[in-house]
Amino acid sequence: MNKNHSRTHKQTILESILKFLEKYAYSETLIITGVYLVIGFVLDPTDICMLHSEISYILILLSIITLFHGFENGMLALAIIAFVMWLMYPVFESTEFLVALLMTMIFSEFYYFWTRKIKAAEVSAEYKETKLDELSKAFYALKISHDQLEKNYVIKPMSIRNSIEDIIETHKALEFESHENKHKLFYQNFLLLLEKSFNVNSSLIVYKIDESTKEYINQENSEIVFNSNEIIDTKKLFLDHLVDKAIERGTAIYISDEKGEPTINKDINSQYLAAIPAMYEGKAVAVLVIKKMPFMSFNREILISISILMEYFTIEIRKKGVLCIEEDLKIIKDEKFRFEYFRLKNLYVNYKVNSVILVLRINNELQAIRVYKKIIKMLRSLDLVTLVEENNLYYITLLFPLHDEAAAIGYLQRLLNSLDEKKDKNFNHMTFTLAQTALLNKYLREDYSA
Repeated sequence: MNKNHSRTHKQTILESILKFLEKYAYSETLIITGVYLVIGFVLDPTDICMLHSEISYILILLSIITLFHGFENGMLALAIIAFVMWLMYPVFESTEFLVALLMTMIFSEFYYFWTRKIKAAEVSAEYKETKLDELSKAFYALKISHDQLEKNYVIKPMSIRNSIEDIIETHKALEFESHENKHKLFYQNFLLLLEKSFNVNSSLIVYKIDESTKEYINQENSEIVFNSNEIIDTKKLFLDHLVDKAIERGTAIYISDEKGEPTINKDINSQYLAAIPAMYEGKAVAVLVIKKMPFMSFNREILISISILMEYFTIEIRKKGVLCIEEDLKIIKDEKFRFEYFRLKNLYVNYKVNSVILVLRINNELQAIRVYKKIIKMLRSLDLVTLVEENNLYYITLLFPLHDEAAAIGYLQRLLNSLDEKKDKNFNHMTFTLAQTALLNKYLREDYSA
């Protein structure tokens, strides 16, 4: 089997054609415009641009190019046609040119708003899919934890999920360590957890150093941690059949028998038993590779449990990494809220898909708690809320992912209508977009300096 193949998903013929046309948009524009002018010359050498026909062929040409490729390509085609008009016509057809220019700009507006709407829909769908995947992993991790606790509560009173949280939360000694060292130590402790809980005797984890990059995990952008002292050849690791397939397919790959059940019999194509990737936003950011494991423990149920825990653990590590790097909104102590805020801000920076934050400022603790509890009951699935106390004021901060200010104001009106006590409705509020992080910080700190 050739192991040096490209790690890309199989595209349909239509996707391949569209990708090709997008890549060579300017060349295509030049070719189509050239063909148009050649046809015009063949039909009537005195009217190469076909300006005097009953049908406005020039507008048809510009509409096709602009609506498919955008403003730049439409203007390129129009510039070529304008040059030919100036060169080949006795008098420059200014009226036809201005009409064509106007229509090109109108077509480009349609193109801009249509592609922007599609991109916003794609980003929204991807964000919701990511959140659903994370919640599914968290739920399954809780189920695994319950099963483990039910089976071993006498011997192992600590649940698996608590063990994971303990690894992440109790590393106060790592506070001044670099981001890379923290990742390494976290994964080392995770391997110890697998060894104690699932009898994974020999294993390693290869993980991306910089998870923000779009490329697949490979030899150059990764580090390896393992629970033994053996020396690992990184190049051979990535060429291994199981590891290569796990990264490519984004799913756990293991040695199996004829019935498809896991088996510890060695495969001639691999020196490992299983490779379990941790996926984030469609790409593997870490891979757990199992080399030795007792045959009684090497079964489908345990491999699924390990796979879910691996992804859940990697997501939690990534959250910690993002929060260590981002310095904004330190006043908000809720890490889940801050992580979602910065993830949405990254979507805004990359795709200009905005979200809105609504902040309610209350100067009475009892009122703040009453309103906060009411908000929690009314909260939708993707919306987040946290309570910030600063300068004897209470700020109930709500995050509405992928919504605009109108959604926040609509929610505020529903909240006011649901509050029974008139005195609970007396508070100040402001809305902020993701582009106003500095202003949000000032509002939470009552900072009125310039």
